Amino acid sequence: MLIKVCNQIVQAQPLILQKQAGERKILPVDSSFRYLRFRAIGNMEIDGFNGNHDSFPYEHFEDNRPGYGYKSFINKNAHYEHNSADAIRGSIGSLPDAFLNRFIYLDDSPKKWANLLGKDNHAVRAKILNMPSQKDGSIEVLMAIDTSLLDKKSSLKPQVKQALERIIRAIDTGQKLSCSMGCNVQHSVCSACGTDVRFAKDYCKHLSHRKGGITIVTANEMRDLMDKDIIRPEWLPHICVIKHDANELIKGASNKAIAVKNGEINHELSFFELSVVAIPAYAKGVQLEKLASKYGEDYQEYLKQIRKKLGDDVILDIYSLFQNEGKISSLCQIN
Repeated sequence: MLIKVCNQIVQAQPLILQKQAGERKILPVDSSFRYLRFRAIGNMEIDGFNGNHDSFPYEHFEDNRPGYGYKSFINKNAHYEHNSADAIRGSIGSLPDAFLNRFIYLDDSPKKWANLLGKDNHAVRAKILNMPSQKDGSIEVLMAIDTSLLDKKSSLKPQVKQALERIIRAIDTGQKLSCSMGCNVQHSVCSACGTDVRFAKDYCKHLSHRKGGITIVTANEMRDLMDKDIIRPEWLPHICVIKHDANELIKGASNKAIAVKNGEINHELSFFELSVVAIPAYAKGVQLEKLASKYGEDYQEYLKQIRKKLGDDVILDIYSLFQNEGKISSLCQIN
């Protein structure tokens, strides 16, 4: 098993409490927490390799086995600088929810990426990825930072407590923060030679000594990996140094030298933490949202009108229905 981390810079911004849809849940807002939404990780199909020269195929985000996929983030601890080995003494909060920006599928295609794998389905995958307004397939994670851990009686390590004070100050003043996910990987594949490894000691020369570098391979070698479905055509624009080479390979070119990136394609992902970090591996920024507890005045008036029209009894019945469906935490009680 391999362990991976993935860092990125995000910008904190005030945000009104959003209406949630689909899989997103409505959670109780506690004034002793700071709630932040991170774009925690992107996939190989859209984003390619990260700053650590790692990549993560999208089908593993959709993996719904217990302990795998994007849902494995849920209810894990939030940490500082990947100090998960410190357990509760290093935890600065929790990860109450995660959300997958799922790909939009064709009407007649299976609604799961794992069912579209194989070289015979490349054209279908390409069509899906190039659909207008296609989602980016990234995973968003909600982090609840616990300000009560600053209490003198807290068991938090002193250096982590000091870091937590800085983090809260940064959030409240809208400063930039960086996040980094940690995950266990069952096995990974070298993008240059296709070597499949389960332990770091088994890395090929491209990953053990030249990860992040460039290797010259023949087009025939790369096409062999494509024929075995080790390398997929939609990954080529991220693997080939020259975009024209990726297009030539997809069209069937075989007798030429190709410059490819030495990167690691990671399979079967189990996320175990999300950290706030000081120095990110790369600066691909997206928005981090700070969750506020009230709507704008116009929307508040609209809600009052809806309440008056439906009546309190109906509102309470809807609330109970949301709890039964798991969209509202059962911990939320009505006084």
